[in-house]
Amino acid sequence: MSDTVEKHLYLIMWPNYALVGSNLPPSEFGKHYTLGSSRYFHGQVVFAEIDPDYRHDFLQIDKYIDQIVPTEAGKPKRTKFIATYRVLEHVELSAFQNLYITSTMGKVLPLSSKPYDKEHESGYLRTFQELAPMRAIVLSWMSPPEFGEFITDPQQPKSAPKVLFNQIDFDIDDFLTGLEADPFHKSPIPNVHPHKLREQILEVRGNPNKRIKGISLDAAFGQMAFTQLRTGFWIAHHKELLFYPIPTMDELQDEYYEWYKSLD
Repeated sequence: MSDTVEKHLYLIMWPNYALVGSNLPPSEFGKHYTLGSSRYFHGQVVFAEIDPDYRHDFLQIDKYIDQIVPTEAGKPKRTKFIATYRVLEHVELSAFQNLYITSTMGKVLPLSSKPYDKEHESGYLRTFQELAPMRAIVLSWMSPPEFGEFITDPQQPKSAPKVLFNQIDFDIDDFLTGLEADPFHKSPIPNVHPHKLREQILEVRGNPNKRIKGISLDAAFGQMAFTQLRTGFWIAHHKELLFYPIPTMDELQDEYYEWYKSLD
């Protein structure tokens, strides 16, 4: 049985961080991780499928791969932890397959990587959210490829060899106008005080040469609506970039209705 059973490698990048093996396909693994595990997690989960033939000496995959087999009764091995430390940096981008977003109801949205060829105009202030291995929310004038290269530059004090990040979509001018009219205006970024956010925005706008400004020491993924995510997810490694675009709301309703419905 062990020669024919499916063995999957998954790199979980949110909410925790681990390389795990499983007999479950992605849709069942995501459901198990949110609804069926003794380590029940209530919230969204982000994980990627890794080429099952991928190996790296640091991760010692072969030491555990033979343990990813069903029980004698035929019950699949749901989760076998392989590594929890410095995982992302030791997985080559070429080994990544689909990225998956699991809703709080255990529905799984598959995302496929595509080339990122968007042209960017200068002078646009963006809000990036680092998800793994570091967590932070920052303001930056950089485009996504520039930001990915910057935060994986070993010469930078706050960097990592590889980073998963996305972009938060909110209208900065609309927020500033709303806050001026109403001092109790809600912050578009969870756990960031609206007046503190205003100060940080004005600081960066007053200094176009400032490439990055931290606004939170933690990410807020799962605390904000999925509609607040812009474009997709990126995994960066210096000048290399994997891009996983997210479907439009119309595409979600038409092609992934069960997942879309589970967002409510």
